[in-house]
Amino acid sequence: MKLLVTLICVVTLWGTTITPKMIVKTSSPVLDFVVHDMIWAGTDNGEILKIGLNGKILSTQKLDPIKNSFGEKLIPKVMSLDISPDQQTLAVATEEGKIVLFKDGKKIPTSFHTYSVIKKIGFVSETTVLVTLLSNEILWFDLQLNKTLKTLSAGTSPLSDMALSKDRKYAAVAGEAGIVTLIDTHSMKILRNIQGGNVDNIYKIDLQNGFIVTAGQDRRAIIYSLDGKRYTRYYGTFLIYSAAMSPNATRMAAAMDEDNMISLFDVAKQSKIAYAKGHNATLNRIVFINEKRFVSSADENKIIIWELP
Repeated sequence: MKLLVTLICVVTLWGTTITPKMIVKTSSPVLDFVVHDMIWAGTDNGEILKIGLNGKILSTQKLDPIKNSFGEKLIPKVMSLDISPDQQTLAVATEEGKIVLFKDGKKIPTSFHTYSVIKKIGFVSETTVLVTLLSNEILWFDLQLNKTLKTLSAGTSPLSDMALSKDRKYAAVAGEAGIVTLIDTHSMKILRNIQGGNVDNIYKIDLQNGFIVTAGQDRRAIIYSLDGKRYTRYYGTFLIYSAAMSPNATRMAAAMDEDNMISLFDVAKQSKIAYAKGHNATLNRIVFINEKRFVSSADENKIIIWELP
């Protein structure tokens, strides 16, 4: 697809450094989290945490142990999780390729199972989740019927991440090909492939207010318009493992260097406005609460809540 407008952004303005507003200590690294009035996080040791936006852990649940090939018991990692639109059902994807539901204090197994790695799951309705697999497939799993109803292949390259629009009508997926695939979540049809900004593996992706941001192995964070006709390129000095946009798409945050700092940008001005310093390991997830507050996690035992001045 030919891009009509290409904007190259070389950032020369350096913002102030902000420090954590709150640090939430966890028993092991957080691998994924979502924010919907509160924070739901899944960890490396199979814990599911419910955290208030004041930083207080409200509840902790744990996945059931499994046996490895040696017969040893272990708790599977939480690969991804999401909360339903009514915030009554939490869907958790496990290291062993299963999906478990948590509802009304009960743990409910589903029939879902895959031998591929689950990279991301997301609710598209109260009873339906999309499941993105490393193998390049996106699955439409019905929780009421307890089975996969639709399957879509997003090319031939492995996938790494998925982001849903606020209304859950669209999903953007990306992976090793450096291409963003935009999907209608109900018809499960590919609307378009968006490319040109990244030339290598995309680690993370976010979709906010008609814009998509990618975090790339090519040391580029790209902000695409949803129609794919224009993009802005932000250069980092190291592999960019995570990036996100604020709900109104006025701010962008990305891990742009090897010092594990988060760079904050004013999207309209294409300028850096702040650094967020507090992580000591590789960033794996950034999510905005609003235009000033955001949450991040890394390969370490904590979640950080930040606030811009």
